[in-house]
Amino acid sequence: MSVSAGGAIARSLCIVSFVAFLGTNGTGVIAQQASPSIREQVHEPAGFERIVVSTYDPMQLSSLVARADLIVEASTTGGRSYLNTAETDIFTDYPFTVHTVIKTTGRPDFRAGNALTVRRESGVVVVDGRTAVSYENGFPPFNANEHYILFLTEQPLDNAYLVFGGPQGAFSAGESIATLAVPLDAGAAPPHPMSRAAFLGEVRALLTFSEN
Repeated sequence: MSVSAGGAIARSLCIVSFVAFLGTNGTGVIAQQASPSIREQVHEPAGFERIVVSTYDPMQLSSLVARADLIVEASTTGGRSYLNTAETDIFTDYPFTVHTVIKTTGRPDFRAGNALTVRRESGVVVVDGRTAVSYENGFPPFNANEHYILFLTEQPLDNAYLVFGGPQGAFSAGESIATLAVPLDAGAAPPHPMSRAAFLGEVRALLTFSEN
């Protein structure tokens, strides 16, 4: 199974700067021009709206399985968005309740019922009575009370996790499993969903293979 999310041309709305991520796991170098803080920009006539354009190497499911620190099925009650300390970026922390642990690295005590925080660089905040919005290109926000299978990397200093591979590492999980990644190429169709049994069977087979 191949899961991919290609690059796209950046769009910058109002006076925000271009932001780009380059790397396999979405934690690569950030190239960003100096710009006023979001608090300053919301007072401009156009307000503030940013699209964060991320470029990830296309990844096979085998890479996600082998390189993620944690693979879980989990659901969230919704996220809390906020500005970073410098007020230059918007983040959203999603508290997730784990329903099934598929893989854990270095956390043998991690099990169903545990809680974790997944951090995303996007969200909606109100600053001085004005709304500021940041989107992740090709990666829709998580919906409350929906189940997801997440391939995660731990950020120990922040007590949070990031989605490995950006949208490639997040799947809606019901009777069928579908990637959250939105195709960025015009006219491209998303990958067909897999049955739950087939997807989890492939993941577990890959786990067994990677452990040998």
